[in-house]
Amino acid sequence: MSHAFHLAAPSFTQNPYPVYAELRERAPVCQVEPGGFWAVSRYDDVVHVLKHPELFSSDTYVARTSTQDERLQREPLAVSDVNLLMSDPPVHTRVRQLVSGAFTPRAIARLEQRVREITTEQLDRILAKDTFDVMEDLAVPLPVTVISEMLGVDPSLRAEFKRWSDDTVSASMGRLSDAEVERVLRGRREMRAYFHEMIAERKRQPREDLISDILRGEVEYGELKGDDVLGMVALLLIAGNETTTNLIGNGTLALLENPDALRRLREDPSLIPGFVEEVLRYEGPAQFLMRRATQDVTLSGVAIPKGAIVLPIIASANRDPAQFPDPDRFDITREQRGNVGFGYGIHFCVGAPLSRLEGKIAFEEIFRRLPPFSREPGPVVWRAMFSLRGLQSLRLRFDGAARAA
Repeated sequence: MSHAFHLAAPSFTQNPYPVYAELRERAPVCQVEPGGFWAVSRYDDVVHVLKHPELFSSDTYVARTSTQDERLQREPLAVSDVNLLMSDPPVHTRVRQLVSGAFTPRAIARLEQRVREITTEQLDRILAKDTFDVMEDLAVPLPVTVISEMLGVDPSLRAEFKRWSDDTVSASMGRLSDAEVERVLRGRREMRAYFHEMIAERKRQPREDLISDILRGEVEYGELKGDDVLGMVALLLIAGNETTTNLIGNGTLALLENPDALRRLREDPSLIPGFVEEVLRYEGPAQFLMRRATQDVTLSGVAIPKGAIVLPIIASANRDPAQFPDPDRFDITREQRGNVGFGYGIHFCVGAPLSRLEGKIAFEEIFRRLPPFSREPGPVVWRAMFSLRGLQSLRLRFDGAARAA
């Protein structure tokens, strides 16, 4: 069985959008590599998949790990059925309740000042240099510091958290060298040991943080087993930094490639929330999700067999001309009409309000405090990540004349 489309090929990683356009046009529901998974690329079909958990289950653990090296399959980070990402109601509903209190609009509003302080600290360091890497100097440290503080773990270990998080993301790529597999396993063991200790400590002495909240929630939820809390904490740490890191990096690159938008934002920072939404649509941090067909189902006239793994491509849905006129144009004043950058339905990203806040504040402070900058010469390198889209680095320099002034 030959699948013409490969969603982990290097050329695809560099620019997936022509492939998505071809899929929408020629094969809106079809099997792709890796794994012979079924890609769903049109807006209406993607929303249909996400709206019907009874037909498209989130329980895709076996498929997610099947693309991994078998040594990684033998030693997972956490063995738990209680997983926000890969569970269906009623388990999903209860697990979500355990963490959602930390992400209500009220709770997020309380974080605004702290997010601004962390952003300011990072920008102070950037201002002391002539050139900087927006990934390393802002996009990575900001969200990882925020989520570390929310969880109640030591933010000075953020380099480790980032490494563990990156290893977890790269582990799903399947084509790792022996050295890489060893590194991922070592990271997993460190992460397990660290968080088991943190969780044990919070059980003895709860605090006002997210790990303690999850443990307190056990009373309503029913007992959580050893790895249940670990799995939740690891997911929050990883999701809490990968998406916002990519949002800030992808947004900065989009502005440099669209100088008119950059000029408008500098003149009128009130356009920033709309700009953040357009980044989520145009160059979103997450590209596709994973579901499993619970029965034989037909979508756009194509029969998908029961048990098949389905990939609703949210990044393709967000560029579907049937939903977004002139979708390949970056337009910060576009009327958004339901972009699915954070998913849709019961699994809509619980951290979306936090990510939006971090993105908004990061760009407000960039425009308030940084003089004009441009890209250092060199190619744009996208990280090889299955289902996520983000830059390896984005080196910038302050424009000389502006700096002297």
